[in-house]
Amino acid sequence: MMTFASICVISVSLLLIGFSTLFVMNVNKLIGGIEDTNEIEAFLNDDMTQADIDELGEKLLSIDNVESVTLYSKEEALQSYIESMSGFEEVFESLGNDNPLPNTYRIKVVDTSKLSQTVAEINSLNYIYKVKAPYDLANMLTQLKRTISIISTVLFIALVVVCMIIISNTTKASVLLRKKEINIMKYVGATNIFIRVPFFIEGFTTGLIGGMLALVITWFGYNSLLEAITMDMSLWNIIGVGGFINLSDILLKVIVFYLAIGCIIGAFGSVLSTRKHIKV
Repeated sequence: MMTFASICVISVSLLLIGFSTLFVMNVNKLIGGIEDTNEIEAFLNDDMTQADIDELGEKLLSIDNVESVTLYSKEEALQSYIESMSGFEEVFESLGNDNPLPNTYRIKVVDTSKLSQTVAEINSLNYIYKVKAPYDLANMLTQLKRTISIISTVLFIALVVVCMIIISNTTKASVLLRKKEINIMKYVGATNIFIRVPFFIEGFTTGLIGGMLALVITWFGYNSLLEAITMDMSLWNIIGVGGFINLSDILLKVIVFYLAIGCIIGAFGSVLSTRKHIKV
């Protein structure tokens, strides 16, 4: 019964760890999608030649934290305004050939936590008179990722400790139940390792079974949940999420994670218990 209870506790704990990890991975992907839709805009001076614009683009792309640079010409900007403000064509026609909008470089960054430093480097370049950056959103996303990372780490450690305590208590009960047999083995010359190995194997096997059970539940549970929340992707596309993590894409990593963590928790918990409670 204690072994069965240990298997159940390990399975439940691994399920919590696994689903928490998958949740964090999906949130990070969601945040990454939102980050990709936000760009730094660098407005250029009007007196630039095409050669100056191209040279500036190369300098922007050489900045460490810059992922990509896209030129948004003043003609494209004006056309976009005309299309978005239907009914005011006469206003734009009155401008004639005088386009008041500037050429703009749209810049995507690799790490939003370094946004301020990147903006400072962009401002130091010539021909740029103004830089517009989403500081508030970048700070929010950075803080959100940091908070999620801390919570997931604390949860992981707490669940591992709980599993090890349960396994340790199970092994302790097994040691006490087999105290007479262990004493006989010691009297006939059994070594410490010889006595501890069966408990190690028992804990290892318990963790392995618990990991396999958690893996099966995760496979069916996650896929069912993913199917339910992705029936309509229109909302997710609006906020910049193209899709969620498919479990089949990381199946090998998930299998190794569950089985390895389960075996390590079971075996290590047994070793700790036997070292403390077997006097050999």
